[in-house]
Amino acid sequence: MAQNIKGITIEIGGNTTKLQDALKGVDKQIYGLNADLKDLDKALKLDPSNTELLKQKYDVLERSIDATKERLNALKEAQKKLGDYSSLTEEQKSQYNALSGEIAKTESNLKSMQDQLHQ
Repeated sequence: MAQNIKGITIEIGGNTTKLQDALKGVDKQIYGLNADLKDLDKALKLDPSNTELLKQKYDVLERSIDATKERLNALKEAQKKLGDYSSLTEEQKSQYNALSGEIAKTESNLKSMQDQLHQ
């Protein structure tokens, strides 16, 4: 998920940490929640009128949205820490662009989940 941003270093709470390490927990949470959503969608196909399954799906979807927002904030913070694009080295510009791509993907995923929630 965050392969394009491998090796970018950011400072979080005074500790220098690779961004990938900083996102590891939230990415693991998102992955687990997405697996739960797939299972619930399969169950709902078999029994679309099951209100308990529907409630569970929306609960998982809300938690997934929260985790995705957390990931998005971490990516944006990392990009912000790189500074102004025009003053970056070529390597930093490459990292900045990789972060931009990850931010765009994460925003797209977030919008998709929010659309599902409001269906």
